[in-house]
Amino acid sequence: MENQLKELYAISDSARSKGLDPALKTECIIAQDIADLVEGLVGPKGVALSIRDWSTKMQREEIAFKVAEEITLGKFGYMEPERAAEQAIRTALAIFTEGLTAAPIQGIAEVKIKTNADRTRYLAIYFAGPIRSAGGTDQALTLVVG
Repeated sequence: MENQLKELYAISDSARSKGLDPALKTECIIAQDIADLVEGLVGPKGVALSIRDWSTKMQREEIAFKVAEEITLGKFGYMEPERAAEQAIRTALAIFTEGLTAAPIQGIAEVKIKTNADRTRYLAIYFAGPIRSAGGTDQALTLVVG
């Protein structure tokens, strides 16, 4: 099957190289495992290696929390706090759902850091309809990650 897949990609690349399609190369990238799938789906770059490392030591749910922590602590490069929170939540949700739903991309509309009247800060996670594809447990765990 893998050889047939490579042949099909070669045919697709050959056809695309003629310039009749808006994209000159086949857009789909083959993921070797869930770690590749998560990195390709939501990122950040380099997270696949970390997911693989943790997968030898802990279960998927624990990996999601650990990777979210690594993102917010800057392991994959500095991000503004709000951006880091959003990236961590999307990546954790992709790990929870094993990269098989639209929830990490389209189910989280945005993530904001807001301020209460007493000047304490809190995280606001805004969901959209596609979050339903994640399932109730993974939706709830997204809030816990936040």
